[in-house]
Amino acid sequence: MDKLSRNFGKRIESARIRVKTLSSLRKLVALPPEYNITERQWSVLERGLSTVQDRILSRLKRGAGEHLPRLYSTNAARRLNLLLGEIELEMSRTFVFFDTYMDVLTQRLTPEMGLVLGGCDVLAWDAIIKDHTALNIVEPPLVFCDRGFGASIIREEVLLPDGIPNPMPLIQIPYSRLKEKYNLTSIIHEAGHQVMVRLGLVSVLPKILRYALARAGALETTQDLFALWTSEIGPDFWTFCNTGIAQTGSIKEILALPPNHVFRISWTDPHPAPYLRVLLSFEWCRQLWGRGEWDKWEEEWLMLYPLGNVPEETRKLLVKAREYIPLISRVLLNTKFRVLNRKRIPDLFDLSALDPSRLQRFAITANAGVLSLEGLSPCTQLAVFRVIRDHGKFKEETLDRIMTKWLLKLGKKRKHIH
Repeated sequence: MDKLSRNFGKRIESARIRVKTLSSLRKLVALPPEYNITERQWSVLERGLSTVQDRILSRLKRGAGEHLPRLYSTNAARRLNLLLGEIELEMSRTFVFFDTYMDVLTQRLTPEMGLVLGGCDVLAWDAIIKDHTALNIVEPPLVFCDRGFGASIIREEVLLPDGIPNPMPLIQIPYSRLKEKYNLTSIIHEAGHQVMVRLGLVSVLPKILRYALARAGALETTQDLFALWTSEIGPDFWTFCNTGIAQTGSIKEILALPPNHVFRISWTDPHPAPYLRVLLSFEWCRQLWGRGEWDKWEEEWLMLYPLGNVPEETRKLLVKAREYIPLISRVLLNTKFRVLNRKRIPDLFDLSALDPSRLQRFAITANAGVLSLEGLSPCTQLAVFRVIRDHGKFKEETLDRIMTKWLLKLGKKRKHIH
């Protein structure tokens, strides 16, 4: 019996030591001040980890206190063994949460990447924080890099393993985006997913679009598809309102994929066919600013992706959906939403700052060796860089160096996020 008691005692002590690791994340990562995340971010992260740690320690202490004195009973020994086994499984799930943030944060130990990712945090925060009370309670996001083609987000409060709510938005971008920083609109799109949920638009938009399409006489299949696609169209539009033609320029480039991808329609995939996503963005430009270079971009897009070889059933769906792009665009630009206090989505933004002719003037001054971004929001600054990339005289390597300095400077502003 003494041997059994000692064995259980060792298992209990081992579990106690390991679970207490959960509250040591900040110490283990040991981020230098210049690369560190904000105190606000540490606060919500450590609060979540401490809550889980306290819950497991409490269960461990309560179970040990109940069963250890009664190990003379086979039933008590079995109950304690069961409890320790369940705690092992609970800890393994919990450490997925711990390991996720360990991986995300240790990326910032690399000097340049630490500050560059800090700049990306500021960009993502600027994309979220608008004049709406529901957005004021979103925690500042963390951006990190990972392998793969596309960006993604783990939204705030989404349940992680063991039912732990994710304490802040985690935005993942491919490593390659840091070498084409003018396409960091991907970050803003992912931030848009968080916004759509927090504002309640994720449930309202499908109904609004379906109603508008039904009134316009659209087929049921067209209504169904656009209702499905709103979960991606919404963040696309949010990105457009943040960055204007930078979103258009980026999406037509990022989605210039082989035709079987560009024309793909799935009844279970919330992503519209890239063919339509790009055409939507051209239309937003047209409805806001009239004729412009996006008309030429549209001609090129349609030339590169003719519908002639698309299977008949898919082609019919694409043709029908394309007919309603102007209508969908008007709804997005002009609808006043109850969840936005009877405001339109664009009313949350300063779209005058994104006027293409204004952005073009920045590109001209940059070509002359003078570029001042003073007074512009981070998202508008990104729009300027995208225009410079498209119309400036800089080589890709030179623009990358300039944008790296820009992100490093933004990264130093994290301390102002409260």
